[in-house]
Formats: sequence, structure tokens, C-alpha cells
Amino acid sequence: MGRIKYSSSLRSHINRFGLHDKIGSIIKLLGTDAQQVFDWAEEEVIRQGTGKKNPGKVVYSLIAYEAAIRLVQENHRRGRLTTKNEIKKRTGQKVEMPVLYREAGLRHPQEARNLRHNLFHEAFEALIMHLFPDVSTSVPSTGEGLTPDLMVTHSSPDWTISVEYKGYRSITLLSESEVLKGMRYQQAYGTAWLVTTSSKTVRDVYGPVLKSEEIIERGLKRLENITKRKTFTEEQRENRGIARKGITHLQKHIGENLSCKHVTAEEILESCKKGKPVKGLAISAGFEFVELLQGAGLHKHADNVLRVMKSPTGKLHSDTVTSVRLIG
Repeated sequence: MGRIKYSSSLRSHINRFGLHDKIGSIIKLLGTDAQQVFDWAEEEVIRQGTGKKNPGKVVYSLIAYEAAIRLVQENHRRGRLTTKNEIKKRTGQKVEMPVLYREAGLRHPQEARNLRHNLFHEAFEALIMHLFPDVSTSVPSTGEGLTPDLMVTHSSPDWTISVEYKGYRSITLLSESEVLKGMRYQQAYGTAWLVTTSSKTVRDVYGPVLKSEEIIERGLKRLENITKRKTFTEEQRENRGIARKGITHLQKHIGENLSCKHVTAEEILESCKKGKPVKGLAISAGFEFVELLQGAGLHKHADNVLRVMKSPTGKLHSDTVTSVRLIG
């Protein structure tokens, strides 16, 4: 492969931001048709008129993204998953991995997680707006401390509840890590509701009072057993990864000695109707959530939640709900 020719504007952009190593990496990823990709990018910027202020920056983004697509495809051929950090290191690009994978003609594992979450989110929002038409909902931004999946706020009278979704295919007991997360939201906001796909209730396991040290002890023992099992399917590997992440989370909060009331979803809803949410954490199993949706006449959303509960990762799909990014 000969020396690659490119415009002075691209050279200026590379020099300004110290991208010499990155451009070398990009050229290597593009391989024998690197010059064609560079020429295409220059022509594309002129054709679209998108780089009037800084054409070099736009050209760089185009060639780097093409290189990122090739890296994903090459790793896939070798049976490897491409990480966001690897893309950043090799091309300098910050990308949404599910979108990049789709551009590469592949499906990223995160897509299934996003879809499960998004189906859950739409179902819960429909339910809460049906029960309390005058509430407002918001999704806390990452980086703002504790970030539940949804905050539900009512005015006159003023009340707030925090909501977290746990939407995985339901084959085991709800992770103790998720219970602990719900307890931390309860401590911060007073009332928390953990809405899950688990087919098994935790009410009989933990009783009317939740204690973090007991939950951590049980969780470490159970999750460590999961990490030791052999994995034969993609779903088993995903569950093992979830267990490892759960162990790290539980270990991080040893010694905090949190305690809160373990209430029912009905208690939360009734107390909200009276204008004063009960202080505690409700943990709804999947079928309880489905019954609430069906009771509200939200049968399509109830069917979606059942699909999340029962469908293997690779078979879950939707023609109407996005899977390439989280919504909210």
C-alpha cells in the first residue's frame, strides 16, 4: 500500500488535535482501499456541503467511522465482540455500539437489553399515566448521582416516587443487587418501586423488612455459584456477566446497613391516591406487573411484558419500539 494522499484541511485537523497515531491506525484498518475511502470522504463533504467551517473534521469523522465498521466486521469474523473503548482507541470516535453494529450488518447484544428496557418503559409509563393522568415523568441523567429509570411527580398534593425496571428473561430469582439498588433509591427518595420480569416473588424470601447486610450475604453466595457454572449459550454467558456485575455492586455497599419497609405495589398506588406515598420499597414480580396492565386495559403492553419475560435474548423483537438506544 503506497502513501495515502489527502487534503490540507484534513492534515490541518490531524495536526491540530494530535491524531497522527489514530490516522495511521485508520489507514491500517481500511487496508488496500484506504485511498478510495479517503477520496470518497472528500467528495462526500463537497457534495453535501457539510464541512464549510471545518471540512477536515467532517472528512476525518467519515473515514474513522468507516474504519470502525471494518473493525467490528473483522472482530466478528474472529469471534470477538468490539468494545466502545477499542473503537475510541483505534479511531478516536465515540460511537453508539448498537448503531455501529447495525451499520456493520450485525446485531449488538446491547440491542436486546435496550429493547427489553424500552418495552418495559413504555408499559410502565402507560400504566402510571392511566392511573394518575395528571402526573409528570422524567428520566434522570446519568452523572447526576442516583439515577432511577423513571421519576414520577405529582403536584397538588406534592409527591414523588422513584421507579426502576429489571427487564430480563425471567429464569432465576431477582438479583440481590437489584434489590439493594431499590433500597438505595428508597433511602434517597422515600418511596421506590422495583418493577421486574422475575416470575418468582421475593416477598417470601425477605419478609416485611429489607436489611442490606442480609441481602448482600445471600447475594454473594448465590451469584458466586452462578459465575462458577459452565456456559453453553449466549444467554448463559449474559447471565454470568450479570452475576459478576452484581457481585461487584454488592461488595461495594458492604457495611452501609440500610433497612427499609418491604411494601406492595398496591400499598404504593393506594397511598398515592390519598396524596401521601408510603415510605418503603415495592418489588413487583413480572406476573403482578402484567395483571396491573391487564386491569388497566393495557393489553398490548401486557403482551409485550410477557414477551420480555419469556423470549430468549436473540428472539425478542418489535416493529414499533427502538432497540438501538434507550428511550425515556
